Formats: sequence, structure tokens, C-alpha cells
Amino acid sequence: MTRWNISQIAFYGLDHRKRTIDLKLDEVSILTGRSGTGKSAIIACIDYCLGSKSCELPDYVRRRTIGVAVHWKKDGVDLIVGREVPDSGIGTDKMFGQLGRSLSLPESFNELGGPAPRASVRKVLERAFGIADLEDFDAEEKSTVGKASIRHVTPYLFLTADVIISNKTLLHDLNDPDKARDIRATMPYFLQAIDQKTVLNQRKLRRLEITLAKAERVSRSREKSRSLFSDRAGALIAQSANLGMTVQRGPDIGEQQLLNTLREISLFDVRKPSDAADDELSKLEKERKSFIRLASETREHRNALRELVRESSGFETTVSSQFEKLNLVRHLNLDTELCPVCQQASGIGHQMSKEMAHSLSLIESEVAAVRQVGPELLEQLERSENELMTLNENVREVEGKIRKVIQQNESLQHADDLAQARSMQLGRVVQFLETTVEDFEQTEVDLENLQDEIDYLRDLVDPQAIRDRIAFAENMVSNYATEMLQKLPSTAPLTDARLQFFSDGRLRIIESQRQRSLSLVEVGSDQNYLAIHLALLFALHKHFEDVVAPVPGLLVIDQISRPYYPKDQNADDEKSLQDISKDDDRRSMRQIIDFIFKQTEMSSGLQILLIEHAYIEQDPRYRNATTERWTRDNGLKLIPEDWAERA
Repeated sequence: MTRWNISQIAFYGLDHRKRTIDLKLDEVSILTGRSGTGKSAIIACIDYCLGSKSCELPDYVRRRTIGVAVHWKKDGVDLIVGREVPDSGIGTDKMFGQLGRSLSLPESFNELGGPAPRASVRKVLERAFGIADLEDFDAEEKSTVGKASIRHVTPYLFLTADVIISNKTLLHDLNDPDKARDIRATMPYFLQAIDQKTVLNQRKLRRLEITLAKAERVSRSREKSRSLFSDRAGALIAQSANLGMTVQRGPDIGEQQLLNTLREISLFDVRKPSDAADDELSKLEKERKSFIRLASETREHRNALRELVRESSGFETTVSSQFEKLNLVRHLNLDTELCPVCQQASGIGHQMSKEMAHSLSLIESEVAAVRQVGPELLEQLERSENELMTLNENVREVEGKIRKVIQQNESLQHADDLAQARSMQLGRVVQFLETTVEDFEQTEVDLENLQDEIDYLRDLVDPQAIRDRIAFAENMVSNYATEMLQKLPSTAPLTDARLQFFSDGRLRIIESQRQRSLSLVEVGSDQNYLAIHLALLFALHKHFEDVVAPVPGLLVIDQISRPYYPKDQNADDEKSLQDISKDDDRRSMRQIIDFIFKQTEMSSGLQILLIEHAYIEQDPRYRNATTERWTRDNGLKLIPEDWAERA
């Protein structure tokens, strides 16, 4: 056997339970059964054991299994990969991998070799399948697309329910935006139009080309900046000399001398001269700030007192109003224990009178308290207002003194203006140095050496040669797919059409009559979509066989019978050929089955796992290939009913 096939798929339960699905190597294996028996878990199990991030096994299976394993075989070599099944949530990171000869699946999940991290077991799978394991030391490029992994082979292994008759999705997972980019980027590698070393060289080439483009932009900007440097630097030095910050230099000094002069200017002390007037002004300014601070604090205190006076006044008004209302009850003479209406004895009236008297007493005390504190608050507010007026007068008086000192001392005024002008000039010089020195002190990128390295990599990569190899692979797959399409049932416009496959995941259909180019969605009918997907997947595997691609010789197909049974027909049991109502559909079903068996027989190392509702008893090949049959009569399913559930 020249390609990797699956010999067994195992599900492990509690109490050392084990359920094994046996598959035929290099042949067609068929698994049939009614709905709800666990057929969909087969693809999910294989995908999970190929290192997928998430576990997509059905809930019924997850509650009754603790682990799964897949046994691969090729040329006498065994590869067993297992993985723990979580009760819920995403997949676990714990996997089990073993490569060798004469290996077999253990009876208990605990007997699997390992465990190891998921990344380590994925490396074992990649080495076994032949996916090149090139060391990549560029940590920043780890997320760059183009480097193939074990997760990029699944589009060629599974023809799932959401794809097999889809009018939009060509391959498994191409409808997932998070995965589609990587699948398309690695497709040329799996077609063997490019190797992994070339992929890494391409990545390095792209990075260097980006670096070169950036370096050239910086170089052009730097040259432009330097061309203006002498004029701008000379003007700044002349302006600084006029302000007494440096000595005027001659016109013929070089760039470095200009820089040194500007650096000297950037250290100039711009403080004002210290004299008696300056000292007096400084004292007055401190006094002004002190008065302003005290005035601000007094204003806040005054505002707080205003709020207290306002609130106490409002409270007094409200309490007095309530007191007047409650005081009316005294006119009812409730303390006589007689009803004020019928003048009969009433203990309730007496009790009410006592409670109201108590309430009136409380309100009276509150009114008295408010009336006592009110005048005190008003007195404090008046003192605060007077204090604030005094402080404001002090501020205005000090500010008048400051203006008088400045007006009477012209030298101080001139010094202040000069210091301000020097500060502004100093800011211009510092900004110029910060934005310009980079052009002189940054290490120059050797553009010539960078271009030489790019040219060397372009010779290694040879983009034209790669395009030619990719075009050749695309044509080979297109020719195989077109030839196979003629052997499958289809209707116009697909009849006698040509399929043109592209390594970026696109497909064009060339109509035979008018040579129109159609997209997948335009061909119509589930039967046509089924024919296209089958032809393409078998064509890809034919090409993989020719070029010895690192793709296992496995194709799992989920229900080729989808277009031929009524969609509203109850699928609680397997279907027979007689359940198809139309003669043409029955002939089409037989034609597809014949195609699958013949293509598998003509291929070397290709294994087909067909998952079906239909059981075609009339075809001896179909009967012999059926390894599992789960019907309503025999009650069988993937996970037996008597398996214990997790606690």
C-alpha cells in the first residue's frame, strides 16, 4: 500500500468499553444506517485525531466516550493517534501518538502510549505523512500563510454533508473565513508545484521586498530633508545670533559644524536678569498668588454657607407647614375617649390622640432647632462675604503695584520680552534637531546589498517557473476532473462541459455548446453539484498519486444518495434502491456507485469510506464493501445503548 489508509477507528468508553470500526485498505468501505445512529461522528473523530482545535463529536457520543483513536497503515508501518474526549467545551490539548511496526489499538484507552501536547503529535503526523518539517527561525513570520501543516490536508479527505451538493463551497472548510486563506495558500504545495523550502524563501523574499521599499522611501525623504538642511540651519543660527544666543558663523561651514552650533544653542539659558526690580516683582507675584488662593478658599466656604442657609430655610418652611396641619387634630377633642362624630366611647380615638401629640412634640422641637441655628448661619455667611470682599480688594491692590513696577522699569520689560523671544527660538532649534538629527545619525540601510539578496532569492524562487509548475498542476487536475465528469450523471449545462480548476480554490465550468464560462452556482441541480464535487475530489487524489503528494489516500464521502431521495422522506431507517421513485434517478445512483468502485480499483493506495442511508442490495460490490449496517431491525449504532454515561 503506497499511501496512508485507515484500518480501524476506535471509541473508548467507561469500564474498559471499546467500539471499533474496521475499514478495508485500498478499497471501498461502506457504512449504512438510519438517522441518529452516530454516522456523522466518524468524520468528526478522524478530524479530531488529526489535531483539530475543537471537538465536534455529537453530544450523545461525548457523554459516553472518554477517548477516540485512529489506526493508520502504510507499507507495513503503523501510526496510532488517540485523543481524550472532553465532556463538553473545546477539544483537549492531550493527544497520544505512536509510530512503528506491528502496532495495534489497545483494548483500553489508558493503554495508549503518551500522552503528549497536541503540537507534538501534529508534528509526528506531519513527518509520517511527508509534510516537510523545515525549521523556521523567524518568529515574527510564524503566522504568515503558506507553510503547510497537518490541518491543511482535511479539505482533500472529507466530502461532507455541507459540501457534497453545495453550489458555493468547493472543498471542505473553504466556507470558513478563518481557514480558507491558509487552505488556498498551501494548495500549490499539496499539488507539489512548490516545496516547503521555496515557500519559506518566498516568505523571506516578500519580507525583504517590503523592507527595500520602505528603505527607499526613507532614503528619498532623507535626501530631500538634507537638501533643505543648510538653508534651514543657517536661518536658525542667524536668528539666534540676533537674540544674543550665539555668534554669527560664516556662510561656508559644513553640515556637521551647523549641527554642533545648533546643539550649543539648544543649551542656552534663557532666564531673565536678576536685579532689584525683578526681586520686587517676584515678591509681589507671590503675594498676589497667596491672596488669590485665600480668596478661592473663602469663596468655596461662602458658597457652602449659602447652600446651608437655603436648605435650612426650606426645611423650616416644610416642617412648619406639617406642624400646622397636624395641629388641627386638637380641635377634635380625641383625649375624651369619645368618637368626634357619634360621641360614643372610643379607645382608638384616645390612642390616636396620644400618637399625634407625640408627633407634634417632635416637629415642635425640630422647628425650634432650625430657628435657633438659622441666625448663626446668616451671621457666618455675612462674615464670609465681607472676608471675600477684602481679599478681592487685596488682589486688585497687589496687581496695581505689579503694573506700576513693570511700567516704571523699562529694562525689566525689555528683559521679559527678550527672554520670551529666546524661549521661542530655543523651541524652534530643539524641534529642528529632533526631526533632523535622525537623518544624520540613523544607520544607513545598505540598499545595494539588500537588492543583491532579493535578486538572489528571486533566482532561487524563480516566480515564472513556479507559475508554470502551478499551471501544469492545475491543468492536470482539470483534465482528470473533466474526464471523470463524463462518467457521472449530469444535466445541461454540465453535460460534456470542461472543468477548469485553479490552485486558489476556484473552479470554472466551460460549457461545451457555446464555450461560456460558468461559476459553480450557475450550473444548477443537486445532481450536477454532486457530479462536480465527486469528479474534482477523485481528480485531486489521482494527481496526488501521480506526484506522490503528502496527502493520505483517504476520501470520506457523506451520502451520494442525497439528490435522489425525496427531501421530506423519513430517514429513520436505511433506504433501498426501490425507494427512489424515478427510473432515471435509480440509473444515476447505480452510475455513481459504479464510478466510485472503478476509480478506486484503478487507483493505487486510495481508500474510500462511503457513509450512507442507502443500502444497494442488488450490487454485490456494495454488499461486500458494507462493513457496518445499522438498521432499525438490528438496533445497532455507533455507541451501544448500554454504555454508561459520564458522571
